[in-house]
Amino acid sequence: MIRRNPTLIPMSDYDVQDARDMLAKQKGEALHQQQLVVKMKRIAENPTMQKEDLEMIEQFRVVAARYEKARRLGLEPQAGGFPN
Repeated sequence: MIRRNPTLIPMSDYDVQDARDMLAKQKGEALHQQQLVVKMKRIAENPTMQKEDLEMIEQFRVVAARYEKARRLGLEPQAGGFPN
């Protein structure tokens, strides 16, 4: 196997700080999403759920999927995000 030297990209201190800020933001969003999933799971396991509650949870899942897709594509999710 032929080995080559790694490609070095010149970065300023601002570029490094931007990368650190972006990583911290992503970790915070992931933690927030995990907490939301735990809360939703606890609500879903409640035996006194009504049909409307289940529909609301399904809407949350749709919105969460849209936000996740937008995040993976590097786009800003739209405000609201609820299905029409």
